[in-house]
Amino acid sequence: MRFVKLILPVMALAVLAGCGYRLAGRKGDVGAGRTISVPTFTNATVNYRVEQRMSEAVRKELARTTHYKVTSGPVGDVVVSGEVVGYGISPTVFDDAGRASQYALSVSMKVLVTEPSTGKVLLRNDSMPLRDSFQLSQNPGDFVPEDPAALDRLAQSFASVIVAAIVHRNP
Repeated sequence: MRFVKLILPVMALAVLAGCGYRLAGRKGDVGAGRTISVPTFTNATVNYRVEQRMSEAVRKELARTTHYKVTSGPVGDVVVSGEVVGYGISPTVFDDAGRASQYALSVSMKVLVTEPSTGKVLLRNDSMPLRDSFQLSQNPGDFVPEDPAALDRLAQSFASVIVAAIVHRNP
């Protein structure tokens, strides 16, 4: 009985003190009190609104995972600029009739993250290839364009990579 009286308070203290772990998805202090600007990227391709989707995905990911105040203007403590330099869709799988049933979407990006106050380049990637695939319905009457959804998936993947590179960079 004496053993239980001694161990019970020690166990309660250990449980209340916590083990020091925290959730990995927490924002921490990354960007606290700072502004990050993500102006709409430029588009060197002839495809409509690709740059807008990529820019918006980066803004949303920054707002979701950091404490930066995210703006779309050209001025901030940190500026993320980018350019869509390539866009292509090509068939990858064909059915028995010779019609394409699956396509690959590829987008090439240039990204530059700078700190204007110091002129320091925090991240630079002049050739960032991104790829995704999508399938078309086999019934011609059920045509639904799937490439916008594939582009949205690519934009989210791109945004996650860029934000992770900003957050986890070595100063």
